Amino acid sequence: MSRRSNNIVALKARPGAATSRPARGVLHTLGGEVPTVWQVPEEVPVALLFNSQNYAVMMATPADLEDFAVGFALAEGIVARASDIGGVLVLPTAEGLAVDLAVAEAHLNRGRMARRSLEGRAGCGLCGIEDIRDAIRMPGHCVPDVPLSAQAVARAYAELPRNQPMNEVNRTVHAAAWCSVDGEILLAREDVGRHNALDKLIGALARTDTAMARGFVLMSSRCSFELVQKCAIAGIGALATVSAPTALALTLARQAHLKLAALSQRGVMIFEED
Repeated sequence: MSRRSNNIVALKARPGAATSRPARGVLHTLGGEVPTVWQVPEEVPVALLFNSQNYAVMMATPADLEDFAVGFALAEGIVARASDIGGVLVLPTAEGLAVDLAVAEAHLNRGRMARRSLEGRAGCGLCGIEDIRDAIRMPGHCVPDVPLSAQAVARAYAELPRNQPMNEVNRTVHAAAWCSVDGEILLAREDVGRHNALDKLIGALARTDTAMARGFVLMSSRCSFELVQKCAIAGIGALATVSAPTALALTLARQAHLKLAALSQRGVMIFEED
């Protein structure tokens, strides 16, 4: 693997590989049967390696994998800064794809590298964790104090569909968007897994040196504790989702002073901090 300093190496695993494929069927309606073609998203095994050593296998959409790997390493607390990663190499394998990160041993947080014995499925953030103590791993510091208004969240929700090119085709994938404090969407990433989409976004933000204290994350998914945990570890101060947080997500957000918002049929809910 390449060890060039701060170099992101992207070897296209499958030239021209699409993020979705056609699926033919018959749509049964009240008016009869209609031959129909849907686009369904790709979901492939992506092996994550550190210094060519296997760490985890995640099911993911094969797009923005460099962002995914960098964001995963940061959101899991394995590295503290994107600059700690010397290189990222994306390669095809017989079963799927592999992403290898070059990190000097001095920059690897071995204490955060929970051992995994199973693959991580797209819908789950904990698959393969061997020790229950590794399930909840919040940072010891509070996140930045980011202003979060209902008006900004509502604006971002309204803009989100225009920032989901994959979802426009297949109507299936999740989105994670980075929004300014006034609700303008500045960057977005998509994946079949909500955790993967957030990892991709965190990686993209880190690789562009985006100031985490000047915006909030908007997710097209429900608010589970893993999303709160990833945001807190990455230093993101506010998170908005389409549904209410779980009790654990709310507890952890309050612990880290991370602001939470959720969409309601009557407007936007901003949760109070204890």
